[in-house]
Amino acid sequence: MNSDWIRIGLLYVVGVIAASQLGKMSALVPLIDRELTLGLTVAALLVSLLEIGGASLGVVAGMLLHRIGERRSVLLGLGCFVAAGIGAAFAHDVAMLLAWRVLEAAGYLAVVIAAPPLISRTAGPARRGVALALWSSFVPVGLALGAMLAGAAADLSSWRVASFGGGVIAAIALLALLLLLGDVHPDEASMRARARPNARTWLLAAGFGAYTLFEVGLLALLPSFLVEQTGASPSLAGLGTGIASLATLGGALVAAWHNHRPRDATWMLTVSLLLPAALLFAVFRDHPDYLSVVIAAIVLNAVSGILPGLAFAMQPRVAGDNMAIANGLFTQFGAGGSLLGPPVMAACVGAGGWIGAAICGAVFSAISLALLLRVGRD
Repeated sequence: MNSDWIRIGLLYVVGVIAASQLGKMSALVPLIDRELTLGLTVAALLVSLLEIGGASLGVVAGMLLHRIGERRSVLLGLGCFVAAGIGAAFAHDVAMLLAWRVLEAAGYLAVVIAAPPLISRTAGPARRGVALALWSSFVPVGLALGAMLAGAAADLSSWRVASFGGGVIAAIALLALLLLLGDVHPDEASMRARARPNARTWLLAAGFGAYTLFEVGLLALLPSFLVEQTGASPSLAGLGTGIASLATLGGALVAAWHNHRPRDATWMLTVSLLLPAALLFAVFRDHPDYLSVVIAAIVLNAVSGILPGLAFAMQPRVAGDNMAIANGLFTQFGAGGSLLGPPVMAACVGAGGWIGAAICGAVFSAISLALLLRVGRD
């Protein structure tokens, strides 16, 4: 049991490394722009390229990785991070930097699609729900650590050293994975090349996508709301948003506790979506003060953080042997929601004021709940 949890922990660290590729570029782009003169469009592309890849290629990548095997895919993804991190450190023009970022996007897809099935098999039926619930927190942890560590390394030295250091960290994780997973769970190249996600998998993925739309939209708009409506400084607004984002870890722990024993998840799903929907109106309200808004956002994210843990734990039961394909669809809907959330909720603010963001988030929260409850009934 202890060795299995060590392997699961290592796979979680690999997921955090993958998600850190999302956060690090946000911290490094201003410094890269000073040296290479990126321009606004290229800078935005460098930040969002990983999500664009997930939103457009998740299902295709899931089908491909289903055939070559999860273990190989995770190792390949880490190899991409090693090469891209070190290679980008020596990039001397925008084209080279974009090419290395594309390689990082490929590595990100490989890891986030293939790691959950590998965790599921390593954990076994008794610990699967707990392990996958904990896995669900890899994105906020990776985003926060990627931004903080890359920013700190760049401040101490340069963005090139930060990029190189990221490649070295990925290399260490790759070596550890080779040592600890070398004789565990051989690759299972799929004999079902024509396998497709079933209807329940589509419903589960769509429900998760609706959740990410309002969750990411909230976090994207919160700094602007705090600055504009409460008079907070940009740094203070960023701090409040970061703390609120990390509060999702509390929800992941609650989901892990819930998944420790087989039980009906209907009430937990309902609470994790309807209570945050109500709290949106405590965040995006008239005449707010900084502290009350941040507290409401922290509670909102802590409760809504339960949902990913429940959804990931539902995957093995819903997808069966096709978890890699199902997770590709999951990744596609999740990334699509992450990309659409900020502009959709911003458009609602433009049409109806800040209350429009709360209404929009509540609508997509209700859509998510309806889809996920349908998965449980089918």
